Amino acid sequence: MALQPGWMARFASRSRASFSQLADSGLNYVIQTEHSVSHSARPAQALYRALWIVAALSAAQAPTLQAFQFGVVRMGEDVAAAFADYVAAADTQFERRLAGDSPFLWGKQDQARAKALARGNVVVDPTPIPNTRETPGGLIHDWTGALLVPHADAERLVAVVSAYDTHADTYGPGVVHSRILERDGTKMRVAMRLLKKNVLTAVLETEHAVEFDRLDSERWWGRAASTSIREVVRGGKPDESLRPPGHDRGFLWQMVVYWRFADTPEGAVVEHRSISLTRSPPKGLRWVLRPVLDGLPRRSLANILGTTSDAALVP
Repeated sequence: MALQPGWMARFASRSRASFSQLADSGLNYVIQTEHSVSHSARPAQALYRALWIVAALSAAQAPTLQAFQFGVVRMGEDVAAAFADYVAAADTQFERRLAGDSPFLWGKQDQARAKALARGNVVVDPTPIPNTRETPGGLIHDWTGALLVPHADAERLVAVVSAYDTHADTYGPGVVHSRILERDGTKMRVAMRLLKKNVLTAVLETEHAVEFDRLDSERWWGRAASTSIREVVRGGKPDESLRPPGHDRGFLWQMVVYWRFADTPEGAVVEHRSISLTRSPPKGLRWVLRPVLDGLPRRSLANILGTTSDAALVP
């Protein structure tokens, strides 16, 4: 069965608009502000080329693309278990940094990263344990970023990141709304509605267990782990509904985030490590989409850090 006449033209028109928006406005989660990160436009360009290849595939591949775009899948127990094991290893690494068994600042322990920070660049790299891990049906993304913010202090950066009641103002439109549900000392339970817009759009209703605390007079830390992520169907409409957790299109199944903040003579350093679990690309398109999906978190993380810096410097 051949592709229907006009399909390629309609696809091309939608693709040009989507990729123009993608290159101009960024990706995922809380991205708003452009900051210096090398080759930041490459993921969008690569995705543009990749989907043109997909559009030209045979009719046998067309249903696969449709399934990737619209199909609902279930997160398997083995995928969830693999993610739990991965996060346990990351927790151990994080605890070693807090205890002083490893350098507290990831950005300062490598000479090249330290020089880039001193130049005012956002530094973002995959975190090697390794940076991604795939099980049948699932893909783990693990990236760490750092930014030096002159004329700011760590406590001010912590205040920006932990002010969940105002995250929609600070990080919108990626955060549609956010509120603190419970607070107990340094711990919080928060709810956020997230807008994830790449080529496709997903609205996610999420809850997270969060903790921020001071390590000493110059250093702070934070950790946030999702406890519920549900995709919103027909968001904002009267018949809006929520899909069950782990039974959706697989844009984001689970997420754990680590923060570190430190005052230095040059200014405050903020570091953010994001570990997320998504569905795997469909087998027929994996060779096209996997390299692109692996690269999307880089730009997202850079913009999270940049937005945080901008908010911290507002009088």
